[in-house]
Amino acid sequence: MKYIIPIIMFSLVLSTCAKKDEAEENTTNSSLTCTGTSSGSGPTFGSVTLEEATYLSTCYGGSKIQLAFKNNSSAQYTSYAYGDSSCSGTPSESGFCLESITVSSTTVTKPVYYVDNNTAGDNVTGLATTGTGKHNSSTLYMSIYAESASVFWLEQASDQDTLDSNSVYLYKFTKQ
Repeated sequence: MKYIIPIIMFSLVLSTCAKKDEAEENTTNSSLTCTGTSSGSGPTFGSVTLEEATYLSTCYGGSKIQLAFKNNSSAQYTSYAYGDSSCSGTPSESGFCLESITVSSTTVTKPVYYVDNNTAGDNVTGLATTGTGKHNSSTLYMSIYAESASVFWLEQASDQDTLDSNSVYLYKFTKQ
């Protein structure tokens, strides 16, 4: 039950980004794509700087997330929704440009969640992070723990209170 809230919030974040009629999509398509200039690296979390690369998450609740860092403050955010909880088959896809990624000094200590055996692991300490949807100026609230330059953990929500109530880092991302 404690993992239902993050899934619902994830769905709400995506629905604000993905629900567009055809005419609106034609006029805002450029606002869904990140076009930032390269800085050579992604954002820095403590002593770990993520690479300017594409990272794909593990499957959780029938969804995966892809973050393609374009520089240290923007990433192309793509969500893949599958028809089953094992993320098999062909997913439906939606995405947007996440800009103004800001890493704060506020620490967030929670366990990581291992999907394969449905257990919480050791506590890790990440940093509170926010980003803004280029297409609608909505804020995505995140906690990110960078394990290395090629692996990080993320939890996310559309508001800070919901993020604070999340009990684990749900998604493990690996550089592709």
